[in-house]
Amino acid sequence: MITGSLDTTDPQDANQDIGDSYQLVDVARGQQVHIQLSSPEFDTLLQVVDARTGRVLLEDDDTEGSNSRLTFVVQPRVTYQIRVTSFNGSEVGNYTLTADTFQPRSIRNYGFTYGYGLVDAAAAVEKAATRRSTKPSPKSTDRWLEESNPGWGAEYLDVMAPWSDGYLGKDVVVAVLDTGVDYRHPALRRGIWKNADEVPNNGLDDDGNGYIDDVRGWDFAANDADPMDTIGHGTQVSGIIAARNQPGGTIGVAPRAKIMPIKVLGDDGDGNQDSIEAGIRYAIDNGAKVINMSLGAEPGYQLSPSFVDALRLARKKGVSIVIAAGNERQELGATQPGEPAFFASSHRMGIAVGAVNQFNRVEDFSNPTGNRKLDFVVAPGADIRSILPATETRSHWWDGTSMAAPHVAGVVALMLDANPKLKPRQITKILTKTATRDLISERST
Repeated sequence: MITGSLDTTDPQDANQDIGDSYQLVDVARGQQVHIQLSSPEFDTLLQVVDARTGRVLLEDDDTEGSNSRLTFVVQPRVTYQIRVTSFNGSEVGNYTLTADTFQPRSIRNYGFTYGYGLVDAAAAVEKAATRRSTKPSPKSTDRWLEESNPGWGAEYLDVMAPWSDGYLGKDVVVAVLDTGVDYRHPALRRGIWKNADEVPNNGLDDDGNGYIDDVRGWDFAANDADPMDTIGHGTQVSGIIAARNQPGGTIGVAPRAKIMPIKVLGDDGDGNQDSIEAGIRYAIDNGAKVINMSLGAEPGYQLSPSFVDALRLARKKGVSIVIAAGNERQELGATQPGEPAFFASSHRMGIAVGAVNQFNRVEDFSNPTGNRKLDFVVAPGADIRSILPATETRSHWWDGTSMAAPHVAGVVALMLDANPKLKPRQITKILTKTATRDLISERST
């Protein structure tokens, strides 16, 4: 740890911004380095510079606060210099600079940041299909192909091949455990799961499942029968999975799947283990075949025994769980997925999903697998086009492993359309065996 101070006598760069520079020593090729810069007196700007060329390789000013952080992997033949300056160029004051290193261990055919690789929808669904004679003729899906407006992520995963074979995730129920779902959205309303055994608005628990009037799912944050999304996250996720085409809109990976809205996070986006666990059990009990959890806590968070039991029950009951790996790599220097992604993927209770961008690079924020093999794949999670809730019927673009996970959940729905008898372990094996690694880059400088 270094404690320093910016003042007007410090050297200036080409932009006439004052700053202090430190050379990074005792680092080895392939190491992950996490740098943090904090100051109570000025808005920090942290830069990683190639000392030989003077080129700025990375920089961060933390738009959400005054502290900065960067995570990168040491490349060969680069001498790294860490430059401390202020966002406004001429601000001065005290600061603290820290650096931590981590050595990823090489595992054959398995990447530290991308696991088994990028999900390949075409290969996975083809592997899942049992008999070609059960496929509809391409003519029966021509209309879908003509009307479709998939985002780059769906195209990147090659979902058009399963679509052309007639696999659209028909009637596969995907539970979205999130901030709720705008079940009235034009792109979703025809694909929202309905509890056929419940009479709406009669104040009774008609099906005896312990929840009154749960026609469209349940809100475990407010403990009521209205899992409406007011902040957008759960609606975005649902759109990636199963949006149906509309003028100017997008289409999901599995546009004939059914979305089961389960609200486990409040209108502020926060939640707790009890609500999420209850949501998992509700999904299992009410017929979901896939659970998407684009949520989680930081790496190392302790899961309760009853939460673990819920994950185990899902696997036993034939429900596949897909979980976002988390976005703490850049912020915290994370060296493994957050929870519950890490636990589930390391105990064969679910599959963790990291994020890649359009340039085949694992995003800097995407939590890696760590120094052990997990059930871990990557999917598109940067500049993802999806829908907004309420009256906002236009599309929008989002980043995060929260956007990567529903791409995989959608592919699982396509696989189950091709072969409804698949068990979770078989699905995970197919996804990991057919994932591709050839084009993915782990470089972060």
